[in-house]
Amino acid sequence: MSESLPDVPRHSAFFFDFDGTLVAIAPRPDLVAVEPHVRDVLAALSEQFGGALAIVTGRPLDVVDGFMAPLRLATAAEHGSVRRDASGGMHIDKGNAAAVEAAHAALEAFAEDKAGLLLERKSSSVALHYRARPELAAACQAAVETVVADNPELVVLPGKMVFELKPKGVDKGEAVRAFLAEAPFRGRTPVFIGDDVTDEHAFAVVNALRGISVKIDDGDTLARYRTDRKGLFDWLFQLVERV
Repeated sequence: MSESLPDVPRHSAFFFDFDGTLVAIAPRPDLVAVEPHVRDVLAALSEQFGGALAIVTGRPLDVVDGFMAPLRLATAAEHGSVRRDASGGMHIDKGNAAAVEAAHAALEAFAEDKAGLLLERKSSSVALHYRARPELAAACQAAVETVVADNPELVVLPGKMVFELKPKGVDKGEAVRAFLAEAPFRGRTPVFIGDDVTDEHAFAVVNALRGISVKIDDGDTLARYRTDRKGLFDWLFQLVERV
């Protein structure tokens, strides 16, 4: 599946989701592979567009850096709770740490006797992965909803075979807004590419700013364009080669 994607203004800023967009989904988060052409095109785009390129992901920052090395890009990690700007400055939201820790403890107790569930503790959120046990989706949903009822400072963010609990007011749309308030992103047309429900906040922000929003693969979305990963990289290399 792929459709024609637009040309972009020369004064654009690029924002990329990681899993399902820059890399294919894997059975476990640690098993994804970054193909060499991914680093190549991101490096070329960053150079061509004045460094206005960032990754916006639910992953922890050190994990993204490990996968992307030797590239070290501006990154909003954990949906924006941890953000490294283009100059290397760090912006960290440490609010609601007690609620996140309580959520982790409760979900750890829930998952301990259910082989195949993966509980991922991040610095400011907790993710319960059930890709290896899809039949437990309803039970996992009930568990995270109970945790949020007990910890109303948190919200549930459903994704592809995962439920993530994170503080209210933290999402990819707000992360994009923060980048756009800073150099070298300020004043540019935003381009956001993502594949999951966690990217919808960013699509909404980009659409409101008359930018370009691209959804990878199927599913309901606010994005104005849709393609698959092959179509995405064909498009990106065309943008790089147009100069």
